[in-house]
Amino acid sequence: MSTLTKREIAEQVSSKLGFSIRNSLQLVNDVFEFMKAALRDGEEIKIVRFGTWRPVDRKERKGISPADGSPIIIAGRKTVAFHPSRTLKKIINSEE
Repeated sequence: MSTLTKREIAEQVSSKLGFSIRNSLQLVNDVFEFMKAALRDGEEIKIVRFGTWRPVDRKERKGISPADGSPIIIAGRKTVAFHPSRTLKKIINSEE
């Protein structure tokens, strides 16, 4: 299994749309910056036939310190949840 990088996405955009790699990389970076800003502002991002990103508030919870086994409190925090669409799930799970 390999990793797809922003650079590789930009190269695909460049070859598909005929932009320079530099402009394509700027476009990809701008899209990700827009998505980060929207999630930071508490907005949900939905891309039809791909999936939905939602900001999630995790509550404070109890845990155990791995160093000494004593009980600790894990602070609440914000994170992002991604829920793939049915279409994406079908594509990933297809045997073709």
